[in-house]
Amino acid sequence: MVVAGVFGAPFFYVPEARADAIADAEELFRRAKALIAQGKHEEACPLLKESYRLDPGQGTLLNLALCHEHTGRVASAWGEFRAVEQQARVSVPPRTERAELARQHAEKLEPRISRVRIVAPPDAKVPGLVVKIDGEERAELLWSGVPVDAGKRTVDVSAPGKKSKTFEITVEDGGSSQTVTLPRLEDTPSANPTPAPTLADTSTGTTTPSDPSSDRASDGSGRRTAGFIVGGIGVATLAAGAVFGVAAIVNNDKAQQCATPCSGAQADESNRATDRALVFANVANVAIPIGVVGTAIGAILVFTSGPSNKVALQPSVSSHSASLGFSGRW
Repeated sequence: MVVAGVFGAPFFYVPEARADAIADAEELFRRAKALIAQGKHEEACPLLKESYRLDPGQGTLLNLALCHEHTGRVASAWGEFRAVEQQARVSVPPRTERAELARQHAEKLEPRISRVRIVAPPDAKVPGLVVKIDGEERAELLWSGVPVDAGKRTVDVSAPGKKSKTFEITVEDGGSSQTVTLPRLEDTPSANPTPAPTLADTSTGTTTPSDPSSDRASDGSGRRTAGFIVGGIGVATLAAGAVFGVAAIVNNDKAQQCATPCSGAQADESNRATDRALVFANVANVAIPIGVVGTAIGAILVFTSGPSNKVALQPSVSSHSASLGFSGRW
């Protein structure tokens, strides 16, 4: 129940969030229409754009295209009219009148579209070259003439391992074309490797490598940490195995309490106790050896992590048992 609640909660909020976005989009659309009625198209266009982002709809996009057309953003309006035309034609049922209206406006604007031509000389055309106009990446297939709105435009050029370059250009209205020739990008400075620390010899004025004992101390610290982690896991596993072992013994004793002959509810309870005892015993038989090994490995890592240590392993084997002892000096 808890898991279902945790994972289900986000889905319950999606419709509400969607409803809020639609409400905000509708409010922005109404404000924009009121501004357009007052002749304030420059103020209305951003509201329509945000309304369309919150709730994409053909009507909103058509009004945004008309607003951009009125404010002289020819390329934006042309692209939006073409999008409305395509969407209206595939609507169910098709919005034929809207598609035709958008097509007529787009064809009327097409001769007025200004473009930026991107030229990349061989020495500038490096792998991974990216060209963005006003922050939007433009594919190389469009470089022969990228449609842009008139006014000041920003061209960003970048590539992996190269210094980026930014240009500011002014594009004229009325179907003008401007060419931007990409420069050869400079390499970014490579990071110099940090030299090994040295100790100055004051008597001779020379330098000598630092004492590597610090590296050994660092290695010992890491070894000790690993030992504590492994040993802690081993102890926890060993403890869990012991708990299951005790549970197996308790359930086995409970199963043996069934008097002979044993029948009815008492027999059922005895069988269940027997089953539990077997399961707990199997878990204990696996967990206890793993816990012993993990604890031993952790102890060895900890005891051998000192800067000066000598460890001796002392195996002992007899007909009844086997053991592994160790001793050391730290």
